[in-house]
Amino acid sequence: MLSPRASRRAFGAAALCLAAMAIAAAAAPARVTERSVEYPGSEGEMPARLYVPAGPGPYPGVLVLHTIAGPGPMLEDFARRLSAEGFVTMTPDLFALHEFGAEGRVDHPLVLKDLAAALTFLRAQPAVDRARLGVVGFSFGGRLAVLAAATYPDLKAAVVYYAVTSFQELAKTRPVGGRALHSRPTTELVGSIRAPVQLHHGAADRSVPAAQSRLLHESLTAAGRASTLFVYPGADHLFNAPPGSDGHHPEAAALSWDRTLRFLKEHLVGGPPARG
Repeated sequence: MLSPRASRRAFGAAALCLAAMAIAAAAAPARVTERSVEYPGSEGEMPARLYVPAGPGPYPGVLVLHTIAGPGPMLEDFARRLSAEGFVTMTPDLFALHEFGAEGRVDHPLVLKDLAAALTFLRAQPAVDRARLGVVGFSFGGRLAVLAAATYPDLKAAVVYYAVTSFQELAKTRPVGGRALHSRPTTELVGSIRAPVQLHHGAADRSVPAAQSRLLHESLTAAGRASTLFVYPGADHLFNAPPGSDGHHPEAAALSWDRTLRFLKEHLVGGPPARG
């Protein structure tokens, strides 16, 4: 039988062990449940992947929007990793029912309606705190993230990766046609944006020059909106594609991920829960 002093020591050691385990558990990424879902779009059921952290929540909700190529491993891995950090994430396939052609997809009403429906679906998830919603988009999806921020005032954060701000400006450096050339520059929407915006762009982007993100950043700043721009030296378009892919830039990928995560935690974590 242990003496009282030995018992206290044993109890203290056990308490320290449990505390260390609790700290480690808190620091470790949460387990994530992922599943395919369908949500009612503008002309039929739209497919998406939904990622939910283990635990009761509620958690902030984040739409993660794909490039012009549609969803792929990069997008799903990003959404999965973000969910492991305590966010419900959703990756809708906005091209599932329609083939618009690359430039015909730009700001297409059907795409915008299906984007709105995806946000409605995410907002209604039981594990989502409707008061803490954000959006992250890549290239084509980055432009959609800006449009969403300008359209839906309940969004609290928008992260934009290497997106086109003005196709009219882009047409000065490469051919642009169709709907894209007649689209509205997102600089004209900054007055409607309430959410803070974080922009990421590769300095060596050969598809969408970094000047596109600078243009939006300068417009947001001039309008008194919260905007932060990060430009990554030597990084091309899709710099956070999977390792081994064309354009992958490990330093830019890691740094932009850390900045995105801190930004979303700053603006979406710790806010008051939704009621009703």
